[in-house]
Amino acid sequence: MGCKNRSTKVICKSEKLVIKNLENRGREQFFWHYPGSRLPIRDVINKTEPHVEIGAENYLRPCLPPNIRGFCHSKEKYLFLCTTCNNHEVGEGRYFGRRFVVGYITKECCRNMGDRCAVIGKSHMVSFDERLSYDKLGFSRSRGMRRLGIKETTKLLELIRSERNLRERYVREMIKKEAEARKNKNKIPLDSECLGSKCKFRNKCLRHKGI
Repeated sequence: MGCKNRSTKVICKSEKLVIKNLENRGREQFFWHYPGSRLPIRDVINKTEPHVEIGAENYLRPCLPPNIRGFCHSKEKYLFLCTTCNNHEVGEGRYFGRRFVVGYITKECCRNMGDRCAVIGKSHMVSFDERLSYDKLGFSRSRGMRRLGIKETTKLLELIRSERNLRERYVREMIKKEAEARKNKNKIPLDSECLGSKCKFRNKCLRHKGI
């Protein structure tokens, strides 16, 4: 089942955003961490999501599409991005194998992508932080689609916003790791799947801006 614009709480037509009665609630969205980076960037060899270049999820490819469809059809405002640390060097090895919340996307726009919904909005990304580990937050590990109430959402926002937004650093790190992977003859999804000039959000894309 695709995303039906008529029932979506947030509708994007061209560059116009329409927001209706969103609440200070959120939900998780899991993604795979690239093991070659100390930053919690996506697996650049196999994944395109979260598409932090424009502050989006499920934009180029589906990833837990039922979760994003549910998010777009809800009054929840924040999509909290979470991942399991796959790098042995982060936190001197203490973080390996542990799950963390590493940022969020504010729901400003939901687009009908045909076979799925995509959410786009302002994003705030941080590094692996002990305070944002699942064990410190008291979260049990799940499939990464937990819905969060007002109290949990407020706590996460306070913790994430207390740290500098590393979104630009994320993109620079992804570009660097992609270049390294190409030298090792790995294929990079964005090389063939980036929408380029056809992207409706190109003016927001940090890659396009050449950061």
